This record gives sequence, C-alpha cells and structure tokens, in this order.
Amino acid sequence: MATKTLNIALPEELIKEIDANIKKSYSSRSEYFRRLALKDLDRKQRWDAIFAEGKKIGKKMSITSEQQVYDMLYQDKLERQVKREALQKKARRR
Repeated sequence: MATKTLNIALPEELIKEIDANIKKSYSSRSEYFRRLALKDLDRKQRWDAIFAEGKKIGKKMSITSEQQVYDMLYQDKLERQVKREALQKKARRR
C-alpha cells in the first residue's frame, strides 16, 4: 500500500499525552494515527448503517418526524410504568 506523509498541528500537551500512550501500546506515531483513522472510519460506517436501517424501519412504520419517535418512546415508557405499578400493587396485596 502506498503511503503519503501528513503534517498536523496539535497542542503540545496533547502530543505529550499521545506520545505517552504510544510508548505503551504502539510502535510509532504513524501507527497510532493510522489505527485512530481506521477506527474512526469504521465507527462512521457502523453509525451510517444504523441510521440507514432506522430510516428504513421508520418508513415501514410511516414515521415522518423525530417527534413521532419521541412520542412513541414516551408512550412506551408510560405503558411500562403502568404495568410495573400494577404488578407492585398486586404483590402488596399478597
């Protein structure tokens, strides 16, 4: 794989912290930043997939706004609370 050199400016304190971490777990700054970039790209791909799946499910459920999602979550929370209170009331009667 061909490589290119990248120059970045960072605060000295951050560089000191990075270098201390590199001594423990990495062989070089290059390896550290390469792994950091790969992890970040992977994380972004995962979140993109999660959001895409969420949009697909939302479309199937005819959800058109975030407010609808919040309303559904709030309604679910209320229903769970009512069930929990009913179970607690039933348990106290025993």
